[in-house]
Amino acid sequence: MPEVEINSTRLYYQQTGNGPDVVLVHAVTSNLAVWVFSGLIDALAPRFRVTAYDLRGHGMSARPPTGYTSAGMAEDFRQLHRALGLKPAYLIGHSFGGVVSMHAAALAPECVAGVILSDSFFPSLKHIEP
Repeated sequence: MPEVEINSTRLYYQQTGNGPDVVLVHAVTSNLAVWVFSGLIDALAPRFRVTAYDLRGHGMSARPPTGYTSAGMAEDFRQLHRALGLKPAYLIGHSFGGVVSMHAAALAPECVAGVILSDSFFPSLKHIEP
């Protein structure tokens, strides 16, 4: 099993393909299997190096008692990015994974080439919601 120790937490990941880096960030209560079973990894792998990982406390990653904020998980991404030697990556984030992705872009813009969000919610924008 590929895994890396980050912020004193073991994170499980899978990586396939060649090309520019894409990192898939799943939602709360999910894990990287959502990307496998949706077919997204297979669709992207011919053109990109795709990294999917289980956020802390999810899937096969460790379950530490703390660090479950978007800031904590964005820092996990930053260190995962460094540990795996990724180039600036396109982040694809679903739901809370989108919040983590945006926080990662703000925290470590040098690690992020772009962000694609799916079904994410940002409390600071609630005033413009119907």
